Amino acid sequence: MVEIEDLLQREYDVECMGQVVRMKPIKAWKLKPAGRKGVVIAMFKCPDGKVVRKAIAKVDEEGNIIA
Repeated sequence: MVEIEDLLQREYDVECMGQVVRMKPIKAWKLKPAGRKGVVIAMFKCPDGKVVRKAIAKVDEEGNIIA
């Protein structure tokens, strides 16, 4: 099973300043509405200081992360 800590160690393609940059997230959390499938949202800080959020994984009905 994948944990959020594992997802924080990976690099993702994020669009910053009109270009795609590979970077690691500074924070991640599950977003799961009641009774529905959810996602893992990650927060990235771009080189210009702007903060960007992006979905990086899916969450099933039981709350397990699907990478």
